[in-house]
Amino acid sequence: MRLFVAILLPEAVKNRLAVIRDALHDRALSGTFVSRDCFHVTLEFLGECSPSERDRIIRVMEGIRFQPFDIILSHTGSFTRSDGDICWVGVEENRSLVKLHDDLAKKLQAEGFRLEKKRFRAHITLARRVHGGVSSCRIDPVKVRVESISLMLSERGERGMIYTPVFTSPSASVQGTMT
Repeated sequence: MRLFVAILLPEAVKNRLAVIRDALHDRALSGTFVSRDCFHVTLEFLGECSPSERDRIIRVMEGIRFQPFDIILSHTGSFTRSDGDICWVGVEENRSLVKLHDDLAKKLQAEGFRLEKKRFRAHITLARRVHGGVSSCRIDPVKVRVESISLMLSERGERGMIYTPVFTSPSASVQGTMT
């Protein structure tokens, strides 16, 4: 099973991102555009994992403690690729987000998981393999409250990728209010 750890987004935020994605779709010559139901911020991509590895990831996530915090989506951009660009909405620099990512990465590595070496750049992918119409710009800021992280199963469906939560770990203060 193909897994990743992510921050999921509220419906209202997904709706705003869908408008930005649709504007990109109208400008682009071609591309593969992400379904609004698949919008998320990836913290760590783990790739193919066995059921026992999934269970170890869940144990790691259960040990992650953080206070809820806000992230701000504020701009668009792209990663240049030979087969077309990856277009995204970027998250402003945020110490709490970086600490959450780093804590998760450190604990996963201590459990023997090999993680991608590239620098963490928090973003939400809107489209892949985009040709033409790509430009970076500021957008009206969108605030997102981070109160949990989710382990996601990634599967290919008839109409693209399907992401299904396998486990969700709440923040420390949300855990403290649960009965």
